[in-house]
Amino acid sequence: MSLGAPDSTGHTKSGNRLPAGSSQPPVARGRSSLASLRDSELVDVNPPAQYADDRNLRARQRLWQCQEPFFDIASWVLDVAGLAAGMRVLDAGCGNGLYLRALNERRATAAGCDLSLGMLRGVRHPALVNGDVAALPLRDGVFDVVLAAHLLDLVPDRQSALGELRRVLVRGGTCVAVTNGARHLRSLRALMERAAGVSTPGWRVHAPTNRAFTAENAAAQLGVAFEQVTCVRLAGAGPVVITEASLAADYVASLADHYQPQVTRPWSEVVEDIRERVQAVIDTEGEFRTAGDVAAFVCK
Repeated sequence: MSLGAPDSTGHTKSGNRLPAGSSQPPVARGRSSLASLRDSELVDVNPPAQYADDRNLRARQRLWQCQEPFFDIASWVLDVAGLAAGMRVLDAGCGNGLYLRALNERRATAAGCDLSLGMLRGVRHPALVNGDVAALPLRDGVFDVVLAAHLLDLVPDRQSALGELRRVLVRGGTCVAVTNGARHLRSLRALMERAAGVSTPGWRVHAPTNRAFTAENAAAQLGVAFEQVTCVRLAGAGPVVITEASLAADYVASLADHYQPQVTRPWSEVVEDIRERVQAVIDTEGEFRTAGDVAAFVCK
């Protein structure tokens, strides 16, 4: 997962041309080597600790391992994108490499880009770029497919980011943006709102930027940058079945940096409240259930 405030480099549209016969996507000169990057290049649009490494992201990913039956969202997104072997793909906001691993399995020529240097340090992939989605350090018209999976809700300068995603696509290329809908994790969100509402009545779980990019409103926003936008709703995926309250508690704890500033109750108390309430449901019913609500937008 990546954030979107501009870094100091801006666009790099020249240099680093792809050598004849090379299979690696071209990246901006001097930006593909992690050793040359400084943590100071990371901006504070989102709390610095949130994406300093992938611990918070892994806590959220663990929750989805409880989906029954297990659903491989990365494979679904790549199917929606119409991916074929050999295609050049940019995973914008690549996080800890979930989609890059799926792309490798399908023999795509992929590059990953993330604003978080800490995230990138843990990714085993030959083509990585530390960069801002609102000012990608990549040449025009490079990629057949660009992925923006659960990224754009975190980007404050969304208009610039959409322009950049389109800029790096080849003519006729495809951008796939993935986001959540209003029903996403509704039962777990209800517990969060109830626990936080003890001291902050009426508080609701919103995107960290407070600028919604959801399944309900994403098409209109994407339509500013792309001529054709098609929404594909994920149907038939099973529920998340939780039998260990710690999984739900860890998920909520991973969001502390985002939401503690919005509520007066200490987030650690919110987490423990949710742990107790989820455990109470497990003790009574044997499990706590929640469910995803995911949509992919195919943009051309």
